[in-house]
Formats: sequence, C-alpha cells, structure tokens
Amino acid sequence: MSHDVVVVGGGPAGAALANSLAQRNVDVVVLSPTTPWNATYGSWRDDVSEAELGCPLDDVLRDGWNTVRVVGKREHLLQRPYVVFDNVRLRSALLRDVAVHEGAANGVTHGANSSTVHLADGTTLEAALVVDATGSGVLLAPRDNGASAAPRDHAGAQTAFGLLVDANTARLVGVQPEVFTLMDWSRPPTFLYGAPFADGSVLLEETSLYANPPRPIDQLEARLSARLGDGASTRGDGTPATTYGSERVTIPMGDPLPMRTTRVVGFGASAGYVHPVTGYSVAASLRAAPRVAGAIQFHLARRQTGSGLALAVWNAVWPVAHVRARAWHEMGLEVLQSLPDAAVAEFFDAFFSLPTHQWSAYLRIDASPSEVRRAMLGVFRRVGAATRFRLMSSPGALLRAIAAR
Repeated sequence: MSHDVVVVGGGPAGAALANSLAQRNVDVVVLSPTTPWNATYGSWRDDVSEAELGCPLDDVLRDGWNTVRVVGKREHLLQRPYVVFDNVRLRSALLRDVAVHEGAANGVTHGANSSTVHLADGTTLEAALVVDATGSGVLLAPRDNGASAAPRDHAGAQTAFGLLVDANTARLVGVQPEVFTLMDWSRPPTFLYGAPFADGSVLLEETSLYANPPRPIDQLEARLSARLGDGASTRGDGTPATTYGSERVTIPMGDPLPMRTTRVVGFGASAGYVHPVTGYSVAASLRAAPRVAGAIQFHLARRQTGSGLALAVWNAVWPVAHVRARAWHEMGLEVLQSLPDAAVAEFFDAFFSLPTHQWSAYLRIDASPSEVRRAMLGVFRRVGAATRFRLMSSPGALLRAIAAR
C-alpha cells in the first residue's frame, strides 16, 4: 500500500508534523519504535500555539512557572511563563489520529514519482514523500540509492547531566519552589538548570551550552556533584542529596543545514531546527508543523512528485528569510564561543536586560533577520568595553551573516 507521506521518527517533531498532516486529510503514516520519550522538553509558553494540538495546551503540560530566573553576574527574574511538557500526554495528543507503524528504517530507495522505505525487518513502506524526523538525520546523508542508513557526524553538541532531587536539596543550590531556573552561570564554564515541579521533585541539570568536541557527561556529573556537595556541607546533618533518577542529554549542534537536493526531506532536529545558541528545537518544530504540512498538502493536490515535490517541501521547511536569520544565529554562537568563561555571565546579563520582545525573538529560529540583528546590537551596546572588543573579533562570522542577507 502506498501513502502520501511516511514520517520516519515519532518524537515530538515527527508526531507534530504527522498530526498537522492528518488534520489536513493527508494520508500519513509514522514509522517509529514504541520507546517512550525520556527527554525533558520545555518551552516558553507563548512560543507554542495550541491550535494544532487538538487540545488545550494545559492538557499536555507537566508543569509551568510564571517567573523564570537567570543568573549571570546578577540575578534576573523574568516575568515570561515557561512550561515543561508531559511527554505521555503530548505524544498521545499528537498521535491520536495518526497511523503508527512500529519499526526502524534501514534505508530508502527512490523511483521517479515515489520512494520506498526499507525496514529493518525486511518489509517496506511506499510514499510520495519521505520525511526524516529521527533527530539524527540518518536518512539525509548522501549515499548510493538503496544503501543502509548510517549516523551523521556532528560538529559539536550541548551536553547535560541531570538529577531529580527533593526540594530541600534544590534550595541548597539556589533553586526555589515556583521559580524556574533557566540558567545559573555562577560557576562557568557550565550552568545550572533547575525545574521545581509541583509534586515536590526538582530536576537539576549541569549543562554545557555548546562545545566541540562535546563536554563529557561524566565531567558534568562531577560538577553537579560538587555543587550539591558544597551545599550539603552547610546543612549540618550530613544527609546525602535525595535523588529519584538521572538524565543524560546530548544535543548535536553546529551542523550546516541539510542540502535541499535530497529526496528525503528533514524536519525538526534532522532539518537543523536546533537553535544554534540555545539547543532548543521542540517549540520550533511545533510551530513549523502547520506551515510544512500545509505546503505538503498544497503540492500533493497539484500532483507534484519526486524531486520537485521534495524541493517544494524543503522550501517550506527552510524559507529564505529563516535561512538568513540562521546565519545571524550562527554568528552569535561563534561569538559566544570566543568569549572567556568570565565574560559569558556578562553576555547573558546584557542579553536578558534587553526588552522582552527583543530577547524572546532572538530565541526563535523563525525570527526575522532584522529581529535577530536588533537583539545582537542591543547586547553589543550593553556589555563592557573588553567584551565589546571580543564581540568584534569574529569578522568571518559577521561577513557570512551579512552575505546571507
């Protein structure tokens, strides 16, 4: 049986796209193992529209906070609500009306008008369009027609090690109930993330924003242990930190965008939706799903097939304006990497001192190029002379960003 679309990968990005396609009566099937979503997915509340979820946003949330804390050289309390998704409920909502085929892709072959996904168990799925939403982009690397999928090499990564602890332990490192700690840069070169949930548990993560090669997770575990150990020594009773579980995170970052000439179209992290500076991608995928699904529906209705269909969809995945904004984001990452540890806190002090509409736009991959530039200029004006000089010391990144205009 042939379908309109096979989405390979049933994580948040693939599920969101499949959900949007199903709402438009496109024949879509998701190819995915039934493994649970174990990562912690968060977003600024106003970055997610519930129109395409098919349910109120609150129905798919684990928790939310009205105040967000950032610590650079000083503390910032941001009055912009932040949420963390309930993975089980989000997955159920997105895949409620979608056919899911359990399995893994082993490769894709292409005919003139359709493509065939070869599964690891020897069976196949045929479709007019194949979308790679695996997160790793295993189907996007150029290879001979019919060759097996292989992992892509990545330029660098954001890494993190997390522990789920009790609220008393979290207080020892400054994480208070009802306030979400997005970044605490008091101990560079890594930062502390803290999510205090309503059930009394708190997720603490020691995070490396970006490194190439990636900072080892074992090193982050040791740094988090040192934070907690220093705090525990002031408690006085010798009680060890109470932990309920751990989390190890690796988010590939810094990769170039996929080539638009591939017959398999990427979506989500596979397409480069990971923000070059923050590492976030889920909200971007949820926002982009309606746009990309609408383009797929439009071009299928006009009987486009093969390479023409794939290129048309790629242009919806990455509109020209978003590619230009991406170049400025990449410049931001290069500049941030050039800063010494002591200057990173100052950088984020300046960033979160911007008007909320400016820094919030910068954190979206679908911001306009002018919005991204405006935020970068605002940071430049707010930092000290030494940091400003360092921000001017990446002419190559600046020229690439200007050329993308």
